[in-house]
Amino acid sequence: MTTNCLDAGTDLTRSVNLQAGAISIGRADDNDLHIADQTVSSYHARIFTYLDASYIEDLGSTNGTYLNGKRIQKHTLRPGDMIKLGKLEIEVTRTN
Repeated sequence: MTTNCLDAGTDLTRSVNLQAGAISIGRADDNDLHIADQTVSSYHARIFTYLDASYIEDLGSTNGTYLNGKRIQKHTLRPGDMIKLGKLEIEVTRTN
């Protein structure tokens, strides 16, 4: 998977498509979704989809992972959910 880099200073809201597999999210360059924001941990969270269900899991981040305004450890995702990591908000969408 190609790494995407987001600068939380300029890219405050983005979307992520739910599709089979896993997406690692964090500040480290080797994440699938690299976020250039000091409030995001190096390995902050991951999203994984298996069959028809998608989940987000916090990987022990310092500042937490929020889903629809509530801090979570692991939670099921649905299209329209809003994930907040540091200053960045990510809207969940589903590919057809």
